[in-house]
Amino acid sequence: MASLPTPTFRDPAGSLLLEEHRAVRRIHPFAREQTLEFIGSNFYRLAVANGDMSASEVHATADSLSLIHPRIAIPTYPWEWTPSQWLAAASLTIKLCQQSLEDGWILKDATPLNILFVGSRPVLVDVLSFVRRDPNSPIWLAHGQFIRTFLLPLVMFRLAGWPLELSLFKRDGYEPREIYRSLNWSQRLSRSALWPISMPTWFEGKSSPNALTQATHRPDPETAKHILNRMLANLLKRTNRAVASRSGSEWSDYQTNLNHYTSQQSEQKRLWVEKVIDDFHPSFVLDIGANTGEYTRLAAASGAQVVALERDTTAADRLYLASSAAGLHIQTIQADLARPTPPVGWETSESIGLLPRLEGNFDLVMMLAVIHHLILMEQILLPAILALCYRLTRSRLIVEWVPTTDPMYKSLMRGRDDLYGSLTDADLLAASEPYFRLIRREVLGNGRILILFEKL
Repeated sequence: MASLPTPTFRDPAGSLLLEEHRAVRRIHPFAREQTLEFIGSNFYRLAVANGDMSASEVHATADSLSLIHPRIAIPTYPWEWTPSQWLAAASLTIKLCQQSLEDGWILKDATPLNILFVGSRPVLVDVLSFVRRDPNSPIWLAHGQFIRTFLLPLVMFRLAGWPLELSLFKRDGYEPREIYRSLNWSQRLSRSALWPISMPTWFEGKSSPNALTQATHRPDPETAKHILNRMLANLLKRTNRAVASRSGSEWSDYQTNLNHYTSQQSEQKRLWVEKVIDDFHPSFVLDIGANTGEYTRLAAASGAQVVALERDTTAADRLYLASSAAGLHIQTIQADLARPTPPVGWETSESIGLLPRLEGNFDLVMMLAVIHHLILMEQILLPAILALCYRLTRSRLIVEWVPTTDPMYKSLMRGRDDLYGSLTDADLLAASEPYFRLIRREVLGNGRILILFEKL
């Protein structure tokens, strides 16, 4: 994996530097004592053992303290998650906050940016997010941040269809007043919006901005903990309700509505891909245009770690839910290869662009029935597609070539026969010559061609 030294610096307690195989978190002197106490806590040990938090190797001298974390191979960001991944990250955040109360800790911030996915499992990676809790305080200071960054994006996705990808531009989430204006009265009074959006907007400015921190009543420790637990449980219920009901889309129902494949042709394709995987035993696989994950799961079942790239929200969400339920090591990324996620943040160095995270990390890249979409819908030339594939794979590439006579190809050509009507697999092979050599080829009964390339 390429070294991508990307610093994070927003937390006053420390900074993080990503190196090739590890993440180095340098702790500032004033936070040293509390950090060591937290790393040694029973809560943290159990969270690491359960896979809910990243492990830490302590490097301490008299003058410095660093925590060494294992590097997550392909980090993803909230704007690349499906709705169910958002919910999984939110659920983990609340669960860990609840569990930390028992050991005298609490989350000081609650943002999706503190979560990364390892396969289909969310992991909280920011150990500096926990601080010692005032045992008599029933207040969670990160409550508002959780609502802005977790709950409101999900509510607006459900009510108004706002893409979760918009979180790319909203690091600290949505303010209730800014989204209230986008809702009609029926939506404002709905169960989803009334409490987190409408009421805060109506009563804005009616109370002191410091009211939360000026509470006069300080209950006993057990009562304070009970209040916090009830508040967190209620917040989790509201977040679960905010997730939109899962309906189909054109591409999420693609596999069940296949009319250009007979069952025999589908089986021929599946067996060919399965044999390639069995013969070469790839450890790391990238499935581009994974849809709901039929071939993604095939690769993962062989023991490979798989990254599934899919731009359709519903299809990607179904893929994530299926892989999570099956416990397969599949990392779902909702993104478009033709418009990959850009680097963002201060000096565009805080969040890495999608392509640098993917390039050179995979033994096998699969592009099954994808290239014709790039050609016809994005006007990407074949040499450019093959050049990108060369950078993505370390070894092999599977391509499914869709001929111009195929009904799907014709439906996407939209009368541009002069431009795209004469392309053949010979053009694909010619474009591949600087980068790959052909090692296997299979013509399916419907005229589609499966090709296995090996990198030069």
